[in-house]
Amino acid sequence: MLEWWRARAERRDRERLRDAVAGRRIVLTGASSGIGKAFALHAAAAGAELVLVARRAAELQQVATACAALGGRARARPADLADPGAARRLAETILREDGPVDVLVNNAGRSIRRGVLDYKPEDLERLVAVNYLGPTALTLGLLPAMVARGGGHLVQVSTIGTLTGAPNFASYVASKAAADHFARSLRLELGTRGVAVTTIHMPLVRTPMLAPSRIYEMFPALSVEAAARRIGQAIVRRPIRMAPRWATALEIGHALAPGLLQALFERGHEPLHVALARRLARRDRRPGGSGRAG
Repeated sequence: MLEWWRARAERRDRERLRDAVAGRRIVLTGASSGIGKAFALHAAAAGAELVLVARRAAELQQVATACAALGGRARARPADLADPGAARRLAETILREDGPVDVLVNNAGRSIRRGVLDYKPEDLERLVAVNYLGPTALTLGLLPAMVARGGGHLVQVSTIGTLTGAPNFASYVASKAAADHFARSLRLELGTRGVAVTTIHMPLVRTPMLAPSRIYEMFPALSVEAAARRIGQAIVRRPIRMAPRWATALEIGHALAPGLLQALFERGHEPLHVALARRLARRDRRPGGSGRAG
């Protein structure tokens, strides 16, 4: 019965996505793998016209080809969004050669799991460039045409970490929070001119970006397909924000009693990770385990 309801909900989401995106032009960053690739395939099957953006040209073209096989129109636009100048030139190229944009999905991102005492200046520069400066430059390049046409939709793929902070991800969360607040201010400024803005605070998602941190194999996480469906729901419903209810509850708790949340993190974070690391090591030693050290 549960599977039947899940299949029914997914079918309904596909129908609503088709109504929302068929024939509309969507610019999607981070489209060569993970959440971006999964959403590209969802949107292509729904009849969207996609402009796919990522650094890796070969992988990006493979996604574009797969989208065409599903009945969508897709064009690969390789670009490194860590370079704001490249992002500005990309916006100019899209408007000149592909046409005006209905939806921009800022999905590309980079994460580094590292304690603050171990960060290097180049780590910070790269995170800020990929997660904030580049996407913002692309957004600013496409916005005037949206406003001139009477509207558009900006979808920011963010993280639940911006709601409360996250140990060992300080710079990643800070760079994402900068993008979040830019989007929030943009919405307040341009909402009356037809520009909708949705921020999706994603929980943990099993993407290639997560793979180096093996400890997170022990945490519950969304599949890339489930995360892609959330992007589709954002485009259909156009809410101001999307976040898991438990993450919103933590955010409210942090606002009302920041000392309590701090105490919980201080007492529970390190013991939890030690326990999970031991569990991961035991799993690896069992027959059929990965064989890698935790």
